[in-house]
Amino acid sequence: MMESSNYTIVVTGLGGQGIIRFIQVLGNALMNKGYSVITSETHGLSQREGKVKCFLRYGKKLIAPIPMNCSADMIIALEKSCILDVLNFAKLDKSTDLIISEFKKTTKNQEYITDDYFKQNLPNFSKNIHYITITKIKNDIRLLNTLILGFIISFLPLSYQELQKSLNNYFSGEILEANLKILQIGSILRRKKD
Repeated sequence: MMESSNYTIVVTGLGGQGIIRFIQVLGNALMNKGYSVITSETHGLSQREGKVKCFLRYGKKLIAPIPMNCSADMIIALEKSCILDVLNFAKLDKSTDLIISEFKKTTKNQEYITDDYFKQNLPNFSKNIHYITITKIKNDIRLLNTLILGFIISFLPLSYQELQKSLNNYFSGEILEANLKILQIGSILRRKKD
């Protein structure tokens, strides 16, 4: 991100995945760095594991909390199929970074969208698609958000230490220790992809 520009992040997932906490941790780190931060979220079906969208915008001068279509710099999907509901925010020049968790919430008697569908269709919206495997979190899906925070550090004007400090504001004890370990794994995952 250039220092004088604004940056827009759309985060989507299912109610109960901790999307609002994700936005709080990230927004807190950015504010501590001196950026203006505006967040907004949709609640609706969040209590029933329905799809949820949150927006985080940061920069020097911000006007509106909800971005216009085709204006997101980054879109993060904490549940894989949720990415399909927010592609309207991807930039027309395909420069939006798509960060997509491999986590899939399946329901009985309903087929999940195939991996081939994602591979065939997502390149129509972005040249920068990053899939995050969930094997690194050892079946504790609560750590997925922190894994993704670690992964996106290199996209943002933040350091590992700045996100670590923000996590300290929201977690303590064993939960904090687990999150700090996963934050580091996420940042290593990103470096391996470069």
